[in-house]
Formats: sequence, structure tokens, C-alpha cells
Amino acid sequence: MTLVGRATQLEALDAAVATAAGGRLAAVVLHGEPGIGKTSMMRELERRAAAAGLLVCAGQATEFEQDVPFATYAEALRPLLHDGATEEAAAVRRALDGHGLYAGPGSSVDRARIYSRVRGLLDAAHTPGVALLLDDLHWADEPSLELTEYLIRKPPRRPALVAVAFRTGQPPSGVVKAIAHAGPAATHISLSHLGPDDVDALLPELPRHRRALILRASGGNPLYLQVLSRLRGDTLAALVDNHDLDTSESQVLTGLVTDIADLDERVRRVAYAAAVAGDHAPLDLVAYVAELPVDEVIEGADELHRRGLMDVDAAQLRFRHPLVRAAAHELAGPAWRVTAHARAAVHLRANHGPRQVVAHHAERSAQPGDEASAEILIEAGLAFTYGAPAQAARWLGAALRLLPDGHPLGGRRPTVLLQYARALGLGGDLERSQEVLRELARAGEPVRTEAAAFRAVVARLLGHIDDAAALLTAQLHAELPPYAEAKLHVELAAIGALREDGHATARHAERALTLLDADRPALAAAARALRAFGALYGGDVAAARGHAAAATELVDATTNAALRPHVELIGPLAWVHLQLGDVVAAARQLDRAADVVESGRSSAVPYLLVVRAALETRLGRLAAAVELAEEAVAAARRMGSVEMLAMAEAVSLRPLLWTTGPASAITVADRLAATERPRSRMWWRVAQVSLAVARMAAGEPETCLGIVSGPEAAWPAGPPTAVPRDVLRAVALARSGDLDAAERYARRAGALAGAADLVYETGWAGYARAYVAARARRFDEAAARAETAATHLAAARTPVEEALARHLAGLAYARGGRAAHARVAFGQAEEAYEACGATWLRAVLDRDRAAAPGRVKRDAGTPATGAAALSAREREIAELVRAGLTNQEIASRLFLSRRTVESHLSRVFAKLGVRSRTAMAGRFTSDFPDE
Repeated sequence: MTLVGRATQLEALDAAVATAAGGRLAAVVLHGEPGIGKTSMMRELERRAAAAGLLVCAGQATEFEQDVPFATYAEALRPLLHDGATEEAAAVRRALDGHGLYAGPGSSVDRARIYSRVRGLLDAAHTPGVALLLDDLHWADEPSLELTEYLIRKPPRRPALVAVAFRTGQPPSGVVKAIAHAGPAATHISLSHLGPDDVDALLPELPRHRRALILRASGGNPLYLQVLSRLRGDTLAALVDNHDLDTSESQVLTGLVTDIADLDERVRRVAYAAAVAGDHAPLDLVAYVAELPVDEVIEGADELHRRGLMDVDAAQLRFRHPLVRAAAHELAGPAWRVTAHARAAVHLRANHGPRQVVAHHAERSAQPGDEASAEILIEAGLAFTYGAPAQAARWLGAALRLLPDGHPLGGRRPTVLLQYARALGLGGDLERSQEVLRELARAGEPVRTEAAAFRAVVARLLGHIDDAAALLTAQLHAELPPYAEAKLHVELAAIGALREDGHATARHAERALTLLDADRPALAAAARALRAFGALYGGDVAAARGHAAAATELVDATTNAALRPHVELIGPLAWVHLQLGDVVAAARQLDRAADVVESGRSSAVPYLLVVRAALETRLGRLAAAVELAEEAVAAARRMGSVEMLAMAEAVSLRPLLWTTGPASAITVADRLAATERPRSRMWWRVAQVSLAVARMAAGEPETCLGIVSGPEAAWPAGPPTAVPRDVLRAVALARSGDLDAAERYARRAGALAGAADLVYETGWAGYARAYVAARARRFDEAAARAETAATHLAAARTPVEEALARHLAGLAYARGGRAAHARVAFGQAEEAYEACGATWLRAVLDRDRAAAPGRVKRDAGTPATGAAALSAREREIAELVRAGLTNQEIASRLFLSRRTVESHLSRVFAKLGVRSRTAMAGRFTSDFPDE
């Protein structure tokens, strides 16, 4: 079985095996943390050494045999002791059995004699060479370590491979020094944590967001990855967020550290207390929680360190891995944990510990009616509502449960309930947030208005846009302070933008700006951003630029703390910058939003991910765009927001089309249409335009026309929608044969884009005119217009669209008889498609180039079809598929990423005209029957 993420290390092992098989000594040091895969690597080395003809002598030390002389070698030398005929074999056998040759650590017996006899056994082996593989050497007994050092310093005359594995923090110093003296014969391998690509390969059947969660919880440790893959999603989230686990799944974790149960009772208590105290726990806190003297805690920590469970750093205790700490926490038992957390809270409060840490322990230990603990939890919840909303909701909810419903909380109960609802909503628990907000409909002012405003936000996130508008409008009839009224108008402006109601967006945004003082820059920035949004989609590009610049200035002047309650509305500002062609400003705003959102469990996250996915699509980073859209889908699902899930899928259509083809994009779009989502007209329009592109790419011009047709008043007048709509109509009509109408729409698209001075839209309009010219067989004009369009799209920093224009230019050149120009244009398009990961577009280019008239291939040869059209790498991969290898096995063999293999394979399918590996193998065989 291929070891994921270890290609370089396996190559080093192969080199060591080859050295030994070639007649020389090879020494290998393999180390890493517990669970990192040392034993798996040693087994793989065993397999490779045996395949090379070496006699494998493999042994493994255990912690229970550290006082047994030569215990590590008892199994390792078994292949050499199958009979006792030789004097060396008999003597070694007696030593391993404990009969006289080495009676223990204090013996004065001549050790050199037994070491020499073991060396003689290795020399007498009836094979070309011997591989001595010793695992877990950190547990080895002293005689075994000395023997290993001897064999490295005075290796057998017969070719030998000596490999040792141990934990990084517990190196057998003598053996390590001996190997260091081996010079070029030594190979040092340190096993590092696995990364995202490795986890994708290891757990390909799991959704991407779940793989990301497993990676975060495991830290990239292979053992923990496998364990965590069996846990539910809520358990994984609890591990990542340092929360208590569901007891139904705790056994999966406690099985990792069963050796804790074998420890002395005081050492166990140190482990449990450190687990309760948390990561980087001070010695004095652990001692207080464990109810032990500090010196006994130090002794226990040393024992836990020796077993590879814990590190001691600057008088603080830290478990080697968060998963081990979580397992030790579970082993402590529920009753002991409650009292231990209570002791931790007492100690930290007395010593002015961090507010959030005190709240953590208070939440886990407080009893009903405990007003002091409730106050701690409320204080922490109010402080972290925007910074860590999901955690704040836990603390506030716990405080409210501790005290009876009628408890006044010092007259603050309505305010606490409002903040609880806000934390629930911002943290993604939209349904529960709505329930709490309904309870506040009869509260006094200003809580009632604040609750109604946030209730509208939650309704909007859930897709209930009309309900949200009604809630906000109803509140405007009350007498409100200017700031409270301004917040309502900002929310109504946001709803107007989602409804494509530019007039309402502008009206409410302007009213909010007149109500706001200079000391409210964050809300003013939100109003300005929405004002820019409305202007852009209303067709006033100059006004949109002005408002966007003003909004950006306000955001830049606002602190993260002040911006945090309004961070979601950075999304429209970044979107406006993107549509205005300023991708640098869009990226900067999204980066700022990421800094502001300190917790991944925020209601702002899905929307910000959606806008980031659109930006990555525009920049041609298609894999990143798809991944971001998937993250947004996962975040929306966690929140229960079907609306934001639909927005995420809408923005994924374009990168899906370009990477996997029309079928995938159409499937997603059809699902959106079936659910009548997104309900926001603005985001539904994004989906419509992308679906029209996909239908056109699928060769369905009439369907494309049906999507973008309709009364002009039903579509926004702004260039970001109007230009692509006219471009699509021009291309579809030209494809259908109505060249006059196509020319009119192409010219209108160019006029709109030119008047707005938008480079991206100008490039697309030029593409439309080039396409119409090509369909009219005006090939020289088509090529010139396509080249100009490509120049505009390059200036807009949109590499996929630029490549599409180069692709069109290549076709026009080829059909116009200018083969040399066609080769250049096709080559430019190919390079960009490759760089962007536009796999499907690359396959289309290959077909077009093969079918184009004239000598347009890179080598100026006859256009090839079928298997003959495959590149050397594509043919190599196809042959490996035909041999039965999986994509991951191919990736490991060719030292490629699995994603790269999949991209090559997608092009192979396209060139061969097949849809499955089986069909590909059959087609490949028929094209090359002699192979």
C-alpha cells in the first residue's frame, strides 16, 4: 500500500536498500513524534529490502522489556537462529534466553564476545546481504543499544542495511552518534506532519470541509487522522474548539492513551489535571487542580514526557498533541472533571487569570443557582460576542441556564438575552437566534428595536427577504435615536441591493448617511458600500467609483473592534471593487475582513467566502475558487442557511464549467432552479448568467437565449450584468445564424462597456464582435478583434478570459489560412489554461487544434486524433491506468500530486472521446493494438 505524503522519504529508503544490495553498508535513522508513521515506514522498508534479496531481521523494542537484556534482538535474530548448529548461533541463543552470557546490567561478562558472535551470525547468513531493522528503539534495553552501536561502528563484512526508528524527543544517543560517524553511508529521515493534499489523498471519500476539519483536529498526524475520520462532525468541531466531547464517541479517543491507565495513581492525576488545566498549563495550576505538591507534579510530568505524552516548557506542561490531551480529559471521568474544573476556576480567579480561561472552567463546573459563575460567564460572553460568537453563545446560554427564568440579572436580563441571540446568530445558529429574538418583541426600548433589527438580519440570512423588509419597515414608525434609525436604513439598503432595487438601495443608504455622526465610521462605511453597490447596478459607474472610494477610506480608518459588528458588509464593498475591475482593492478588503473575523464560526463567513471565490475565479485561480465555494457551502450548511448555500453554489458555476465542463455546472444550476434559490434576485442573476455561459458551452444556443431574454426592465441596467447579457445574446444568435441581430448586440455591449470605461467588460464585448465576425467568415477581422479583446482581458487580470480570446484568435487564424499565427495563439491559450487549471477548456482547445485546417500543431505536423494526440505524460498516465493503478498510485509513482494526475486524465478522456477508465483502456488498446 502506498504511504501518503512520503514519496521523498521512500525514495531515500530505496537508495539505502540499493546501497546495501550493491555490497556496501547503509545506515538509516528514522524518527518522528508518536503516531507519525515510523512503524509503517519500517514495514515498507522491510518489504523493499526483502524484494531486493536481503535477509530481513526485524525487531521492535517495547516499554515492558526495558530491563530484559537483548530483548530487542530476540525476534530480530530469529531468522539467523533457525538451528543451533554453529557455535555462534548457540552462544547467541543462550544470551537471548538469559543463560549465563549476560546476566544483567551489573554483570562483568565480556560483552565484546557476544557482540562479535552476533556480527559473525550476520556474516554467515546465506544471502547476498542482511537488513537489520529495529523499531521503537527509544524503549530498547541497554545491551541492545550497545549491540546496535557496535554493529554500526564495526559492520559485518557481508553487505548490510541497519535501520533504527525512535521518537524524536527520545533519541538513543550512542546509536545516533554511531550512525553519524558512518558518513555518506548514513541516511537521516524525519517524518513530518501531513498536509492538505496528503489528507485529500488519504481520505478521498470524505467531503472537503470534513477533511479540513480532520486535518485541524489531528495536526496532520497520520494515526490521529485515521482515528478522527471515524468521528462525527460535531465531535470534530468540539475537539477543534476545545469543547467537551459526546461520551458516545469518547472511547475512540481514550483508546489512544490506554497506557495512562497503567501508570502510578499520582502520575495519572498529573495527566488528568494537566488535561483539565489546558494547553501550556502552569505547574502551580496543575498542582492546585491535582491537589499534589509541585515537586510530585514535576516527577509525574517527567514520567509522562518519557512516555512521549507530554513536554515541559518554561514551567508549563503541554501534551504532545491536542488529541492526547482530549483523550486524557475523557479518561479522568465526569465527576472528577467537574470538581477539577471548579478548582481551576478558583485558582485562576484568585490569580487574575484571563477572562476567557476562567469562563471556560466556570462553564464546566458551575451548579444551578451559582450567581458568581453566572456573572463570570456573562462578562466573558458580552466581551467575546463579535470576536468568538459561537463561544460567547455557549457562555451566555450557560449563564442563563444557571439562574431561574425570573432572575433579573441586576436588571440586565433583556440585554443579556439580546446579546445571547446576537451571539447565536453571528455564530451560525440562526434558528435558535430567531427563537430568542421573538421573546424580546415585548421588551422595552432600546432592546426591542435592536432585537427587531437583528431579527431582520437573521431572516435575510435565511432567505426570508420579504419578512426581513417588513420587520425593518415596521420599526421605522417608532421614535428612534438617529443611530438606531440609521442601522435600520442600512439593513433596508442591503435588502434593496439583494432585490436589485437600485432606487431603494440608494434612498436608504443616503438616509443612513444623513443620520450618522462622524463617530460611527463603520456603519457609515457600510452605507457607502451599499450606495456604491446600488449605483453600479443602476448604471452610474462614476458614482459607484466615488462611493466605493469613500467607503474604503472609512473602512481603512476604522479599527477592527469597531468594524467587527458590520464585517459582513465588507462583502458588497469588495464585490463592487471586483466589478469595477479593481481586483487589488477587492482582495485587500477581503483580507481585512478575514483579520476582523476572528472566529470561523461567524455568520459573515459564508458570504465573505462567496465573494472571495468570485475574486479567485476572476484571477484564474480555479481550484482555489472551487474550494472556497465548497467551504462556503459547508459553512452555510452548519448555519442552516439554505440561501447562503445557494449563493455559494451560484458562484461556483463558472469555475466548475471551466474545470470539469458544462454537465457539472448545469447540474448545480438545475438544482438551484428546482429549489427556487437563491431568493435574492441579485445572486440569482449571477447564477443565470453563469448558467447561460454553460448552456452556450454545451452547444445549446437557444437555451442560452431563453435564459438571457426577457424585458429590458427586468434586468439591471449596470454594465456588470448588461454587458455579459448582450455578449451572450450576440454569441448565441451568431451560433444560431442570425448574424445581423448578433452584430447589434455585440456593438451595444461594446458601447456600454466603453461608456463605463470598464476594461473587463470591454474585453468581453470585443470577444463578442470577434465571434460574430468569425461566424460571418471574416477571419482576418475576427482574429484582430480577438487579439484586441485578449489585450483588454489581460489588462483586467483575467487570465482564463484572456485565454478564451486567444483560443478564438487561433481558430480565426487557422480558418483564415494563417497557420503560424494560429500556432502562437493556440500556444498562448494552452499555457494559460494549464496555469489556471482550466482542464475542460484545455481539452476543448486540443480538439479544436486537432480539427483546425492547416499545419497548426506545435510541431507543425499533421493533426493527430485519438491516442496519437496524447502528450508523452498523458500517454504515460493512460498506460498506468490501463495497468490497473489508481490515481493516487500513479501520483506516487510519477511524483505528481493526485490533482495533477486527475487533470491529465481529464484531457486523456476528452482526446479519446470517452467518459470512464474502462472505456479509456479499451480505446487506448484499440488505437495501439501491438502494445
